[in-house]
Amino acid sequence: MEMQRMEWAAGILALCGILAPCALAQHPIMEIKVSGNQRLPAAAVIAASGLRQGQAATHADLDKAAAKLAQTGLFSSVSYQYDPRTVGGVTGYALVLLVSEDTTLATVVLDFPGEDAERLWQRLRSSDRLIDQRMPDNDRALEYFKRALEAALRKSNQAQEIVMKSEANLGSGRMTVVFRPAHLARVAAIRFEGNSAIAEAKLQAGMAKVEIGEEYSERDFRKKLELNLRPLYEDLGRLTMSFPRVTTAPAGDSGVTVTAAVDEGPGWRLGTVELTGDHLPLADMHDAVRFERGAAANWKEFMASVTKLEQVLRRDGYITVSSKPARAFHEDTQVVDVSVAFAKGPRYLFGELHIEGLDGATQQRLTALWQLPAGAPMNQPYIDEFVRSSWPLLKNKFRTFNSDLHIRPGQNIVDVTLKFR
Repeated sequence: MEMQRMEWAAGILALCGILAPCALAQHPIMEIKVSGNQRLPAAAVIAASGLRQGQAATHADLDKAAAKLAQTGLFSSVSYQYDPRTVGGVTGYALVLLVSEDTTLATVVLDFPGEDAERLWQRLRSSDRLIDQRMPDNDRALEYFKRALEAALRKSNQAQEIVMKSEANLGSGRMTVVFRPAHLARVAAIRFEGNSAIAEAKLQAGMAKVEIGEEYSERDFRKKLELNLRPLYEDLGRLTMSFPRVTTAPAGDSGVTVTAAVDEGPGWRLGTVELTGDHLPLADMHDAVRFERGAAANWKEFMASVTKLEQVLRRDGYITVSSKPARAFHEDTQVVDVSVAFAKGPRYLFGELHIEGLDGATQQRLTALWQLPAGAPMNQPYIDEFVRSSWPLLKNKFRTFNSDLHIRPGQNIVDVTLKFR
């Protein structure tokens, strides 16, 4: 994380001989406003500055308040300005805090075993209204959040060391920052209840390799349940299974036994499958894949079929195609209908073939065997098929192989490089 840039500047309007421009004497603040705030409440900004209406303040006090706001990490810049103001015969000044909020935000998650997260959020917000579930993704702001969290826990007699870790969502590029205790119990054993379709030993085996001996956090444990065990149930067509409860019990020194309740749900059967998207070659796609209506809705097999459907489009130059299935469950018949939306993206044409890592004679022979002409739709699956068909020529000539697709800037033309090592 980059250290947040801090700026603060002194106000530039002297109070016409009443307040000296270079050495402001103490005079009361008759009014305080905030300008430039978008997400943060003005009252919270003023409170965080340490200033209050009616307070007698000097230049040094205002500089200190601006610096205090900048140190929170919530702002990319902080400054102020003031004007003379007389109220009820008392002369002072009206102050405006000028702020620019840091808009590079990360989602904040509170992960404290045995602690109700929503109640903890309520305690945090009641103590500091600058605290939110979206905070600037910089060291100062996150340290500010950490101090506020530690203070809220101390008020509840739960003083403990806190650590934070950052998680990146590779798909969205968004960051999540998780705050949790520095010291957690470790998983000593895992149990399951409510399961019958899959034996407990198989469920335990699926979790033991990733969780036994690890620090226990219900959030992390549930993520691993979903990642490692849900696919086992979806292979059986149990698409609506869930883990309604996760509980713990002490197990030896600093250990816990974790018990996950399983609601296996019904075994779903496949109903209708609809393919949607602009100008899809439906005849070719239906020839490539036949969905068996009434069969068990094995989701692994279903998604493998969707990949084959994408390959039909990749053969026709749509190398960035993506798909998104949507499931509609009919509980009365235990049938699931699926609609698969395809986004083809732009169509690309083949440009040139380049080969690296082979001797000159083999490269020439391989080039002569390549059958995809320049200007034809970029048939992406053809690359692997070509290498497999050329195996007699390539045998014992390389250890590893990969291919690079280079899209020419500003053009829908793809050059292919085959790399043999």
